[in-house]
Parts: sequence; structure tokens; C-alpha cells
Amino acid sequence: MPGIEFVTLKEAAKELRLSVSTLKRYIYAGQLRSYRTPGGRHRLRRSDLAALLGAGSALSEGQPTDLAPLDDFAETVADRIDRALQRRLIRLESDVERLECSLEAIAAVIRRAVALPHAPSPSQERPTGVDIKVLGPGCRACDHLAALVTEIAHAVGLSDQSISRVREIDEIAEYGPTPMPALLVNNQLVAAGRPPTRSRLTELLRRHRANEHHTEAH
Repeated sequence: MPGIEFVTLKEAAKELRLSVSTLKRYIYAGQLRSYRTPGGRHRLRRSDLAALLGAGSALSEGQPTDLAPLDDFAETVADRIDRALQRRLIRLESDVERLECSLEAIAAVIRRAVALPHAPSPSQERPTGVDIKVLGPGCRACDHLAALVTEIAHAVGLSDQSISRVREIDEIAEYGPTPMPALLVNNQLVAAGRPPTRSRLTELLRRHRANEHHTEAH
């Protein structure tokens, strides 16, 4: 918003000689409007603070108010709780996205089964080398798994050509009713739903890379 000055909670609290916790109480009570950054942090407009206190000059002159600040320990605890709640909210939003993608994929499987009751499944022929497919139309968990797979595949010596991303729901439906995101290695489902841990995925791809070397040697 050009021309509008924003401040952090700490900056506003310092200028107004209030505690961060006091400002948060105003926010949660709906008496003070807060704007969130992409990281979930509060940002306040100076004009909103002036309107709340009815003392616009206090912002520029830093005059004290008759509201006593809470101690530092209370402010620290309140800030930690706020951050924890924001992290929890982000995880819940990601879980909702993931479940919506899973339901969409399952619905596509049902539609496909009704329309093509004898449709063949994707070829189960053993591909040459290591073939990695990440199934997921685009939720945060899907994108996270694709990025993690690519990073670890490069680290263990696999090429970009061995990795593919399947985004189209109708194409995902060919692999059956699978929770999203899903990971297939050499046409075998190795993970579905919540992405595997970094250590688990590293172990899995290293093993397949070693098997590839063994096959090439013979």
C-alpha cells in the first residue's frame, strides 16, 4: 500500500510505551487492525494506532500513556504462543490442501472406473535405470515432496531425466485411489499421503541408485 507506513509490534510498543502483549490484546479483541506478512507476523498502520489511542501526536512525540506494560517474561511467552499458533495454522492449512487433492484424485479414479471399467493400468514393465514419479496436482505437500525428491536425487547421483511430476488428475487416476502426494519408484508405490522424512527418502533413493549400478555392471 503506497504512502501507508507500517510498523512492527515491537516498534509500535516502544513508541507508545505499551507492551507487545497489550497491543495483541487490542488486535484479538478487534479494536486494532493487524496486517499479516507472508510469514505470519503482525504489521500495524500508524494511523490505526493513533485512532485507537485518540492521540495522534503520541506517535511522533513518543509521549507516555497511562497503560503499564507487562514484564518482559510475559511478552516473550505471548510471542512464543503466537508463533506456535501460526505454525500450527500453516500445518493445518497444508493438511486441508493435501486432503482436498486426495479426494479429487479418488473421485477421478471412480469416474474413470465407471467410464472405462476395463481400462488397463499403467505399464508395470521395469524401466531402464531409476524411474521416479511424484504424483500430486499442486498442494503444498505435493510441491514439497517434488522439491525434496529432486534435491535428494541430485545428491545421490540421479539425473533429472529419472524424475517426473504427474500433475493431471486424470493421469494420476490411472495409478488407482492413492492419497496425495504419492511417490513411485520403478512403478512401485513407496509413499502416499504424508511425504517421507528426508532420511527415509535418502536411504530409499540410494538403494535404488546402488541397484541401478549393480544392474549396469551385469
